[in-house]
Amino acid sequence: MDCTPPEGWEVLGPYASCPEGYMLVTVNSSCSGFEREHCCTEKHTGASGDCRNLIKNDLTKECTFVTNATNGTVPNGWQRMPENATSSSWVCPRDYKWTTLTATNSAPATQYGPVNVVSVKNDADYHVTSENYVSGWTWLKQPGQSAFWTFYNLPTDRRLYIYLAPLVTRPSGNGGGSGYSTDVKITYTTRTGSMNATVALKNTHPEFKMPADTMGWGYQTIGYLMIPADKISLDGQITVTLTKFPNAEHVAVNEECCILEYI
Repeated sequence: MDCTPPEGWEVLGPYASCPEGYMLVTVNSSCSGFEREHCCTEKHTGASGDCRNLIKNDLTKECTFVTNATNGTVPNGWQRMPENATSSSWVCPRDYKWTTLTATNSAPATQYGPVNVVSVKNDADYHVTSENYVSGWTWLKQPGQSAFWTFYNLPTDRRLYIYLAPLVTRPSGNGGGSGYSTDVKITYTTRTGSMNATVALKNTHPEFKMPADTMGWGYQTIGYLMIPADKISLDGQITVTLTKFPNAEHVAVNEECCILEYI
């Protein structure tokens, strides 16, 4: 730590003596610790560090320093120093590792009034096992074919909604007709593993159901699934997987057809 004397006082050095004509008294210096990993680790040697900007993640067992942790924004899954704690008592456990936070490439939430919408913008966070790509959509035609979307920086204190808008058709000849709905398997990661659910994709034009090839018109469907707040990963990251069921209709996906919403 570094200590400075009160205003008006001067440090003369370790070997100086009190000058003639001066009275010897005792004053209290103002001392502050250094913001260093060693000084903010449990059972360290030496003086206490300045650990006010220390945050820790109990899920990944990591610690790091951030700017203005007391009043600034802390990443999801990380804890800041509690209000009733002191800088010297708020330290990183010995079995945790120190790390450096790196920014993700996920798009920030877009706000529509009170509704927040998060979409995938980084190509690396979207993957599909089929190679049947047509006009911006990849078709899942075989049982077990899947699409994956990964989202970051999500809130962990409220429920989220997975909103889906794929295309669905029933093959007929060289193309497929409009007005069809189907079920898909949705899997999403949680703080304890993963959850599976069946989601019904409802066609937006069921009144025009027809087997004839409509060249993509009337294929649009919608479906959603709620994720409870206590299931959301503490690091604010969720991967959503959509899988085609056997004997189900063909389903087409792209990066934009799966989003997360929350209030």
